[in-house]
Amino acid sequence: MSDQINLFYAAIVCVYMVVLGIIGWIGKNKVKSCADWYVGNFQIGGVIMGVAFFATYFSAVLMIGFAGNASQWGMSATVIGMWHAVAAFVAFAVLAPGLARMFKTLNAFTFSEFLALRFKSQALGTASSLITSVFIIPYTVAAFIAMAAALSSLVGLPFWVGVVVSGAIIALYVFSGGLFSVTIAEFLQGIVMTVAVIVVWVASYTMLGGVISAHETLASISASTVTFPAMGSNLWATVIGLSAVMGFGALAQPQMILRYSTICNRINLKRALLIAVLGSFIFPLAAYSYGPLSRAILLPLGYNVMTMNANFIIPTFINAAFPTWLVTLFLAGVLCAATSTIDSLVHMSAGTITRDLIRPFRAKMSDRSQLSLTKMISLVVTVVCCMFAIFQPGLIVTLSAYTWQVLASSFFGPIVGALFIKRSNKLGAISGMVAGFLVSQLWYLFLAPPVTPIYAFFPGVAASIIVTLVVSLFAKPLDAEFIAKLYP
Repeated sequence: MSDQINLFYAAIVCVYMVVLGIIGWIGKNKVKSCADWYVGNFQIGGVIMGVAFFATYFSAVLMIGFAGNASQWGMSATVIGMWHAVAAFVAFAVLAPGLARMFKTLNAFTFSEFLALRFKSQALGTASSLITSVFIIPYTVAAFIAMAAALSSLVGLPFWVGVVVSGAIIALYVFSGGLFSVTIAEFLQGIVMTVAVIVVWVASYTMLGGVISAHETLASISASTVTFPAMGSNLWATVIGLSAVMGFGALAQPQMILRYSTICNRINLKRALLIAVLGSFIFPLAAYSYGPLSRAILLPLGYNVMTMNANFIIPTFINAAFPTWLVTLFLAGVLCAATSTIDSLVHMSAGTITRDLIRPFRAKMSDRSQLSLTKMISLVVTVVCCMFAIFQPGLIVTLSAYTWQVLASSFFGPIVGALFIKRSNKLGAISGMVAGFLVSQLWYLFLAPPVTPIYAFFPGVAASIIVTLVVSLFAKPLDAEFIAKLYP
């Protein structure tokens, strides 16, 4: 943190808050019902949703946290980023057509409601919403920590003030406009944050004399910075595990599913696919590259990244190595990246708590009452996550990976069953969800690296899919007429 507040950068934050306030006001005028707030009434176009997808996918968690760890890991971290584009392609080309059709057919507004309606099981909907509501918190907290770390290092704000400012920014527009505000904001945020990481990426290579010279400099510091880690080593396990978790784990994250399941038609789906895949390739490649490059640039300036807190390496790097205009651009990018993810998490959490946990027990709740309650819960979720970020800050990568492993392990089986197995039923889906959740939790507690080189994601997802399919074979299938409506 700086000794004093940088008024220029503070002004940038204020301007950003004003812009998002305007977006919230625009979104508020479009929100007339729960369908508008939850899913944008299924009317959001492909270009906006494509950008919103990778803006939600990548955040300050990647720009600050993962890039900071990459500075310690070396260029092998870029392998993690390569799989993001593959995951984006699978999301829009394989999963989105079926999910978008089923969401509309079932008139589902949340992921948990989709599961409840698809498998005709309120118990499944309630259980999945509980898992989502509880275990999305670590990832939301990680995003708040990343944003606060940037505000602390670049603007000079105390860390806790950075967290509070982050929460205020989110509340400005998520509360008012729901998915309309969120996706409009994410469209603009996605553009700014992508420009920011590309400029830092190019500038980093330029400072080190080009690609070849930069890699030679890294190699002179340590050969491990430019080579892939030895099979079975802790770093090897980390790279392989995070490649799966942060790549294919995205396919089963409720906040991501809402991005590629609420697309309005097939033409827009193709547009979204192209933009999402392109953004999911460029953005992580840049972030995972400038992370290791920062090690070579910071060393002559008196900083040893191997002894630093990974959460603060990249803010320190940007502040120490680049001119004011680039620091300003990066700060804007971090603000956009952090809020583009936090808003989706808060939006999804508020909707899940209201519609899937409270509404089933209040049968007479009107649409207007539900909308008002959802907005209030979005504020509560924001405050709770801010409190955790202030008083229980942790390593960004650890918090993020934990959330993604739990949610992917719990939901992969039910998603696969819902989309591709007509015979899949509620007993199979519930069993798969429970099996995936328990296996991932037990593995994470007792067998995760460094005990074994295998991340909990792998056994958790395998258990979820296998149990869902096997139990569905022996349980009573859903009625044929209902299934026919879902698989035209």
